[in-house]
Amino acid sequence: MRVTTAAEMRELDRLAIETYGIPGVVLMENAGAQVARILWQEYPDLQAYRVAVLCGHGNNGGDGFVIARYLHN
Repeated sequence: MRVTTAAEMRELDRLAIETYGIPGVVLMENAGAQVARILWQEYPDLQAYRVAVLCGHGNNGGDGFVIARYLHN
């Protein structure tokens, strides 16, 4: 699986927002939801544990808050 660089991801986000009119908050929600889905898939007994999601500032921190919300619910 190929992973994008930070610069490539910024450009993809910019294109999604400017070219296709997808709000940044929708991109953040989708990213967080998919990470949470993969965590549940990879760790099916995750509910038996306490999970800490450490969030910084900016969009990555926002993604972290979305992930935490999905895991909490």
